[in-house]
Amino acid sequence: AQVERVAFTKTGTTSIGTIHLTAHHIIFRYDDGKEKEIWVPYPLISLVTRLPQTLQGQSPINFNTRTFETFSFTFTKDSDASDVFESVKELTVSTSVTQLYAFFYSPSPPFSASDGWSLYSPRDEFGRMGVGTRTKAWRFTDINKDYSFSATYPARLVIPTRISDTTLQYASKYRSKCRIPVLSYLHWANYGTITRSSQPMVGITQNRSVQDEKLIEAVFQSHWSPESRASNTPVYGATSTNLIIDARPTVNAVANSAKGAGTENMDHYKDSKKVYLGIDHIHTMRESLAKVVEALRDADSLLATINNDLPEQLPTLAVLDRQALRRSGWLRHIAAILEGTLLITRNVHVNSSHVLVHCSDGWDRTSQLSALAQLCLDPFYRTIRGFEILIEKDWLSFGHKFLDRCGHLSSEKFFLSPTEGVSSGAGADAAQAFLASVQNRFASQTHIKETSPVFHQFLESVRQVQRQFPNRFEFNERFLHQLYYHLYSCQFGTFLYNCERERRVGDGGPPPCERTISVWDYFNSPTEMAENKNPAYDPSLDDPMARGPGADMGVLFVNPKDVRFWHELYGRTDEEMN
Repeated sequence: AQVERVAFTKTGTTSIGTIHLTAHHIIFRYDDGKEKEIWVPYPLISLVTRLPQTLQGQSPINFNTRTFETFSFTFTKDSDASDVFESVKELTVSTSVTQLYAFFYSPSPPFSASDGWSLYSPRDEFGRMGVGTRTKAWRFTDINKDYSFSATYPARLVIPTRISDTTLQYASKYRSKCRIPVLSYLHWANYGTITRSSQPMVGITQNRSVQDEKLIEAVFQSHWSPESRASNTPVYGATSTNLIIDARPTVNAVANSAKGAGTENMDHYKDSKKVYLGIDHIHTMRESLAKVVEALRDADSLLATINNDLPEQLPTLAVLDRQALRRSGWLRHIAAILEGTLLITRNVHVNSSHVLVHCSDGWDRTSQLSALAQLCLDPFYRTIRGFEILIEKDWLSFGHKFLDRCGHLSSEKFFLSPTEGVSSGAGADAAQAFLASVQNRFASQTHIKETSPVFHQFLESVRQVQRQFPNRFEFNERFLHQLYYHLYSCQFGTFLYNCERERRVGDGGPPPCERTISVWDYFNSPTEMAENKNPAYDPSLDDPMARGPGADMGVLFVNPKDVRFWHELYGRTDEEMN
């Protein structure tokens, strides 16, 4: 379908061109042919609003995207606007993952890189850390090889050598969704570790599990050399402060015991301390970002009104409400995540100790903290390949629910058109009034209860570390920005599912990982690699042997007080947002 002579308006400037609606994109082609076409994949659309007819009898449709852009198409014929609105709605609302673009996309020419789906091998990656070589305290287990032990966990798990699979079977009943404590990271400089799990099923009756206690004790003693176990002399961790980190606010953690879950009773976990990080749950984060988006949208609609009334030569005014941005609490949440990151980094590197991280299910806040701490602890994860492996390991294999959190199956997409009463006559005022009611409705709707910008928050946190340490990352800001774009574009199969099992096991047919292309094949193609390299990167600073002033052995201690909006992501200037 295509419509000609359509006015396209974005940030106050209007151009004329043709709209094409294809199976997976809206394409706008400029009539003057001077500018590049604009392609918008349907999954990037977050809100489509049909506005009332203008006094000149034109029919506008307003679009908001997941990438924080606002634009509108204005049609001379109302029937065209109607058709486009209905078609876009039909094309955007998918009821099954296999309808998404990734299942139809095939790059031409094909990418030169094609090992994206096998980029992360648990054997190789944990081997690189020293599992089985540098230390014999850890072993692989295949207890979950067919995902029957824990459906949302990876097939291959790393656990303390002295714990048997039988003990794991018993321990699993004590952790929500059978997500038992397993290894995520073994530190190169000592034998400190990061393990992760879900919350314990303590309940009101204060249940305990001897097997869970034994498993965690084995984790916390894993730096003792096996040879010296008889004499019980710790080789490392003389100042050991083993931590169980509950990422939740204390109140939430305790409230969960009414639902049969809760938090560890520390009387049963010896030689360790508990810390609550007070990071809010997914619903709070969703509402917080909605307030940021609302401030951006208010500025956009204000800008449009001002610019229409101003003579051409006056500059556009910055109208972003800084107070509204501050009230969103978004940066406060990022700071809390970075506080937790710093605590874990210190405990593993400086105290040569162990950290077990969990939240409720262990796939949202736990993934954020575990991955960010590893980014700070291990220079490998600050290379392009290492960062890809980190995401594969701590987000994809450990079951962050990308499908639910991103809301790819667009029941949360909004398509709004004015009620009949508004549509005639009152023109601009009616449009403003209608837009205002839409904004309110949008802000107050909780959408699907499961959507939340958890991975976005992780990327924005990585951006803070990258901004604080500009020469310590092989990749630049663009790389993170592109990653954010493809989180929602649905062009690749990587971020379409909730867990490893869903990607690796087909329902009767070939699995999704064989039917779609991995996002890493795109990022590892030569053109992208060149675009995403950070020219300021200096790997020599990561030399663990360097002892000069300012040498840090390649371990970064992030400053949680230095947080700023990732303004490039929101399409704004630093001055506007920060």
